[in-house]
Formats: sequence, structure tokens, C-alpha cells
Amino acid sequence: MSKVMVLILVLILVGAYGCATMISPASNITDIKSVDFSQHMKKGESCASWVLLFGPFGDASIVEAAKDAGIKKVNVIDYKTAWYVFVTKRCVVVYGE
Repeated sequence: MSKVMVLILVLILVGAYGCATMISPASNITDIKSVDFSQHMKKGESCASWVLLFGPFGDASIVEAAKDAGIKKVNVIDYKTAWYVFVTKRCVVVYGE
């Protein structure tokens, strides 16, 4: 196989890597109408990063995000993901008391 074909194959695999992510939903789902958004809630964030196919580096867990902000009762959980050329960053954001 020529070097050009190997390079094309590597670029396709790296490009497709960002499309193959999955986030599982939180298992304890509450009615969002019961959350009082008028009160001030603490915000905690925990992130993990992947470089190419290597990782995760960091701990993107709900527990770590709650510890980060000193949250005892989690009201809302949110996820955010950022894709860059060779790096993926996934964060868990929790809000609570």
C-alpha cells in the first residue's frame, strides 16, 4: 500500500472518530417543572479530554462535578462536548444546593 493510501486511511479514521461518541442519560430523571430556577444554584463542572484515540484524561463524572462546587443535592445535570481537530473535551455540569 502506498504512503498516500495510508495517509488517506488515517485521515478518514481520525475524522470519523469524532462522530462515534455516546453519552448515556442520567438514570434518576426528575420532572423539570419541580426545579425552582428562581433560586441561586451552585454550579460544578468536571471534564475529560481525549487526544486522538487516547484517553480519557480527567474524570467527567457527576460526583466529581458536585464535589467541585460543594453540592449536596443535585437538581440539574447537563453535558457539553467540544470537538477540535485532534482533541475531544466532554464535560458534566451539575447545578444544585
